[in-house]
Amino acid sequence: MKNKENVALDTFSILSNSGWIMVIMRIANIISTPWQAIMKYWLCLLTVSVILGITAAIIGLWTKGGGHKVD
Repeated sequence: MKNKENVALDTFSILSNSGWIMVIMRIANIISTPWQAIMKYWLCLLTVSVILGITAAIIGLWTKGGGHKVD
C-alpha cells in the first residue's frame, strides 16, 4: 500500500505565517518595522479574507439558484 502525502499551500496560510514571523521578529528586535505597519498588514489580510469570504458565499448562492427550487 502506498502512502501519499499531499502538501497543499494556500495563499492565506502563507500570508498569515509571514505575519506571525514579522510579529515574532519585531518582539525580538530583529527588525525595526513599526507596530503600526504590522497592524496595517493584519488589517489588510483581514479585509481581503472577509471580501473573499463574502464573494465565495455569494457565488455559492448564485450557483445553487439563490435557494429557489425550480420544478
